Amino acid sequence: MKRKVMMIGGLLMISLIGFSQAVKDRQVIPVAVNLNQVLRMTITNGGNIEFVFNSIDDYRFGLSADAATSGSANPDVAEAFYQTDFTVASSTRWSLTYGSEEATFIGTDNPANALALNNVGFTLVETGTHDWEVAGAVKGTTDASALFSAPTDNGTEVAGLEDYPALLIEDNDSPTDANAGDATDNAFSILWRCGTTEVGAAPVTMAAESLLDQEPSPTPDRYVTNVLFELAVDN
Repeated sequence: MKRKVMMIGGLLMISLIGFSQAVKDRQVIPVAVNLNQVLRMTITNGGNIEFVFNSIDDYRFGLSADAATSGSANPDVAEAFYQTDFTVASSTRWSLTYGSEEATFIGTDNPANALALNNVGFTLVETGTHDWEVAGAVKGTTDASALFSAPTDNGTEVAGLEDYPALLIEDNDSPTDANAGDATDNAFSILWRCGTTEVGAAPVTMAAESLLDQEPSPTPDRYVTNVLFELAVDN
């Protein structure tokens, strides 16, 4: 009888031990996210701008890609070949720095000849599908999807050309609406002008005197400079 009781007790203990040992199996599947930076500026039109002054009206009124250039009766105004079009494709928030690599235009016939950079100016127009235009948007807020460009007062003013580096376009710092996007989202036009004396509220304005009225008169020459553009991640 004692043996039976002991055997039954032993079987119960084995049974309890068996139930208390759960069987487990573990497998691992690595998951990675590889974010490769996409950052590209493409000039699609107007990669070489040259203003040619052939008449007194050219000197008096200037030359421009903008048909709305105020006060101009010059038939040479509003020529499409004074326009540069470019796009930006970026996977992250970005900024665009620009400027002349020289402090002045330099004569090619005589390198001692110089012409002030601010005889040339431009407006910046957004032509992409990104929702830039929000009236009253404030940088850094949730509705800040407006174009932020300090030299052009956010695309509303004519800016005088300045030397490199100057921050042309920056991210809006909105927590919900970055300027990242493809070339369809971020498309722009630069409407160049020279000698139009458009002095507004931009931080750097164009020259207030026409090429006809400047003292001393600019020496006839072909004046050149390279305008640099550098696209970078906005920090």
